[in-house]
Amino acid sequence: MNQTRRGFITRLLGTIGAVSFIAAFPTKARACLGGVWHVQCPNGHIDTVTDATCQHKCEKCGVQVFSGNQVTVVCKNGHPNRIITGACDKSHCTTSFICPQDGTNCRLG
Repeated sequence: MNQTRRGFITRLLGTIGAVSFIAAFPTKARACLGGVWHVQCPNGHIDTVTDATCQHKCEKCGVQVFSGNQVTVVCKNGHPNRIITGACDKSHCTTSFICPQDGTNCRLG
């Protein structure tokens, strides 16, 4: 396939433009928990969070509870579970996690 220099440059600029356009509009999806959960900060303190929580600072020490899309949730029997949350757009959050130690749902409400 023969390609002219002008054609190559035109396609290259078109590709760069398309990538630049996409990069200019990042998605709003974040890692979140939907509902009521107990979450544990890295220092071991437990807080209760509600309704599409995507970021949370510990109420006792101020440390960020979420690390990217990971957070430690605590089941009602006190078992901590480090989980990877799903992206959230207020309707598609992580809404359930079954504790592997006792089979209970870590979501409280």
